[in-house]
Amino acid sequence: MAGSASNTVKLVIITPYKKFFEGDVTSVVITTVDGQMGFMAGHPPVIVALRPGVSHLVQEGRTKYFTLSEGYCDISGDLIKIICNTAEYPEELSPRRTCQSYTEAYEELEKAKKIEDRAARDVLVKEFEQAMARARARRHLLELYGSDHQKERIAILVKEYGWKDIV
Repeated sequence: MAGSASNTVKLVIITPYKKFFEGDVTSVVITTVDGQMGFMAGHPPVIVALRPGVSHLVQEGRTKYFTLSEGYCDISGDLIKIICNTAEYPEELSPRRTCQSYTEAYEELEKAKKIEDRAARDVLVKEFEQAMARARARRHLLELYGSDHQKERIAILVKEYGWKDIV
């Protein structure tokens, strides 16, 4: 049972495609628009906006790392609820697809910047910047917490794709 007495809190992470995680945790650290924030049992109620980044939870003394994308986190009572577009563990990620998605978003961003209609340009620029941020978060997760094979592949592919920046 989750709650302050047991020093755990129920965490639920939901995307449009699946319930990514549900269980009692000791803590969770997420990337918000204001930076990294950590939450534990007994935290006062708050709602925060998410930004793509590497996050982690601690459950039964074990740390699990993952990425979260745009969304929000609602802390109320003994429940932390995270609703986001995507949530992924390192083992679910492809280093090649991570690099491809960044490159595609970068190329589309450069095209979008040339659109004369300001409103259309602003919408597209934001969309492609967010896609690049998601790819950066995935790359960072793979570099830090991926398998040895994933770490080797991402290092090779980053050079192959000429990708220099990071989160």
